[in-house]
Amino acid sequence: MKQSAIILSVLLMVSALAFGQNIQKGDFAASDAKEGWSLAQGTGDRTHIEFITFDRPFADIPKLVVTLTGYEATPGTGGAVRIQLAPEKITKAGCVIKVRTWGDSKVNAVWGSYMAFGK
Repeated sequence: MKQSAIILSVLLMVSALAFGQNIQKGDFAASDAKEGWSLAQGTGDRTHIEFITFDRPFADIPKLVVTLTGYEATPGTGGAVRIQLAPEKITKAGCVIKVRTWGDSKVNAVWGSYMAFGK
């Protein structure tokens, strides 16, 4: 994890604790071993949906930070590796993390972390 991501994580945890918020964090992995993985084949816009369930439901919909911690991919044209992680459909009990690639990048696996905070 880059130093700036670590600093951001610490600042978010300190501010959440100062305001009496619940903090939950975890890791996820998604790869071509999972059913429906299409990021390693073809070209164009391709997505994979990863479901996250929080350890304990929040009282309100939490804020969420998602980071990419690693990947295995074959670069596309010009050496570009295209990967995007986006949290979606955040509820009190969990969320969806959308893993996306495009162009001719071939993504075999991604690893990431999340931090959810709220009441």
